Amino acid sequence: MRSARQFVDLVRLNLLMNRSEIWFIGMVQVVFTVSFVLGFGYFLKPISERQALFLTTGVATNGIVMVALVGLPSIISQGKAEGRLDYFLTLPVSRELYLGAQVAYVALTALPAVVFAVWFGSWHYGLALSISPAVVVVTALGVLSLAGVGIAVGTLSSMPQLTNALTNLITFYVLLFAPILIPREQLPSVLEHLSVVMPPTYAADAMRGALTDLPGTHLVRSLWVMASFTVVSLAISAATIRRRG
Repeated sequence: MRSARQFVDLVRLNLLMNRSEIWFIGMVQVVFTVSFVLGFGYFLKPISERQALFLTTGVATNGIVMVALVGLPSIISQGKAEGRLDYFLTLPVSRELYLGAQVAYVALTALPAVVFAVWFGSWHYGLALSISPAVVVVTALGVLSLAGVGIAVGTLSSMPQLTNALTNLITFYVLLFAPILIPREQLPSVLEHLSVVMPPTYAADAMRGALTDLPGTHLVRSLWVMASFTVVSLAISAATIRRRG
């Protein structure tokens, strides 16, 4: 009970500490969503309903991936540079609980981006999509399955500039070489096989399974795979933060 209360307090503290930036994060998410939905749509003209469904669900998944692999490491790296991370690690709460609060915070910022992406894509392309409870599960598991990598990048990088460089590389991979915005069968064979061991692949598949009836989607299987990645991710997170001393 005490741990649960501490966790809630840490999440609330994160929201309060970043309240002046949340609106900016929201605006960035809106701009990125609109840019991806419209921009990729221009390349695909005339766009079919299947392509529009794939693109819209891909943009929604991209919001999850970006907060876990870009937002989370940036927050941790900046906190480390400012001494905020070391301060929180001296408090009488477990390090895993602190990391959990960071992950919960970025997950909360991801959910509105997912909802907006689904709404905007549906409106722009005239799709009959609606948010289901499964989307919340997909968002949570998507962030958790990737959090270990994000935490490792933010904690182990020596300076915020290095973190930014690494997250830029991650963004480049996700946008152009992962089966999120691009169908897996259109990737080169090396990347197609590599995607089998990449969590974003299953986050995108689960999102499509939760929102559409596109052929080749496997919602339940992808959720189980993401749950497995989550176990590994949490182990990496715990090992990384304890390595800090």
